Amino acid sequence: MKKFVSAVTLTAVILSVLSLSACDNGTPSTAESTASEPESVIESSIVISKPQESSQISWEKSNSAEKAVTSQQIEEMSAAVSSYQNMPVFNSEGSSFNAKSVSSGKTVTLIPDNLNLSYTQLVAEQFKAAAESAGFSKYIVAKTDGSESSINTALNNAVNGKADIIIMFGDIDKDKFSTNIEYAQANGIEVISAGSVNAGQNDHFADYTMPVDYSSIGKYLADWTIIKTKGNVNALAVNCTDSALSNSIALGFKDEFEKYVSGVTGYCTGVSAMLNENGDTLTGKIRDALKKDTKLNYIVVFDDRMIESALNAVELLGLKIPVISTGGSDEAFDSARYGNIEMLVAQSYEWTAYGMVDYAMRILGNISIPEEQYVPFRILTTESISDAIYNFGGLSGNFNRICFGSHFEYGYNSLWQV
Repeated sequence: MKKFVSAVTLTAVILSVLSLSACDNGTPSTAESTASEPESVIESSIVISKPQESSQISWEKSNSAEKAVTSQQIEEMSAAVSSYQNMPVFNSEGSSFNAKSVSSGKTVTLIPDNLNLSYTQLVAEQFKAAAESAGFSKYIVAKTDGSESSINTALNNAVNGKADIIIMFGDIDKDKFSTNIEYAQANGIEVISAGSVNAGQNDHFADYTMPVDYSSIGKYLADWTIIKTKGNVNALAVNCTDSALSNSIALGFKDEFEKYVSGVTGYCTGVSAMLNENGDTLTGKIRDALKKDTKLNYIVVFDDRMIESALNAVELLGLKIPVISTGGSDEAFDSARYGNIEMLVAQSYEWTAYGMVDYAMRILGNISIPEEQYVPFRILTTESISDAIYNFGGLSGNFNRICFGSHFEYGYNSLWQV
């Protein structure tokens, strides 16, 4: 849904712009900005936003199913899980359109949460490839480093560069950047949030939120543990509290777990940590949880950056507890390929990038937007990755192409009539 800027907010933004002189911050552009650039990046918010929901997820009632899971339910889960181990097939609810008639003369800017992260780099590279294929005259990837100043600078650079649309990708807390988001909106630039909150949720301050069903990842993770233990699962959930995506996946896991695991047959307990605690601090938290509860028989990680911490904790204690996770980085693929983790619900960075470009063009062209932007996930194990490598003809390509194929690229190009 389109968001409108309030008169008070718009006035405040305009006054803040008029009171400061313009400067050249080096954004590649072929024309002047439609509004003056603030001399210094605006850091403080002039809007008091609705507080976000707590990122602390309670696992106390995660075994609330009235009855234990039945053998029939496990069979149904197994069939569904098996289907998600297959190569995804391209699908789109959106109508076909002439992409170049929409994108010609337009500039799209991608502002990632942190371009230093390997997964984000992969998404950014594919975003450029997709934007070029779609016919955008200019496509810019902001060089962010995870700091607030780099994201604020990127937003202002987008205004100076006369961007037509901005995509904010990954774990970016929009509340912290409300002033500069609304500065861009006041200059006629629409802002998309992608890769964070679940489908059906509207991210704060963004005009549009790309709807992807990230909660289904949590569902697959929960189903896997239930199938493998026949419902007798005692899970340790590892959640990154300052990641909206991790929280979306964790809630999907919790909802599914509560449906099928009763207090008689199993339970789930949690370890929560901020990303800056990843490493020795998180390893210590997981180790302490495992020492405290010797009945735990699964570790479920909702952010692939925390896989190594979980594996280190298990190794330190000399335990053989299986670890499962989600992710899309090459490191996550390697963890599954070599059997360090039992299962990975993989995310395709290429499919994600093409989906963002498709979504942006639909907004620019006033073309119908699907209720859900189809970005599939695939369940991978050592065995399925080995089969995928064999079917691909070896390791001559990247893991993303090996495990997700390239038919999505043909699918989108056909959809875009290019």
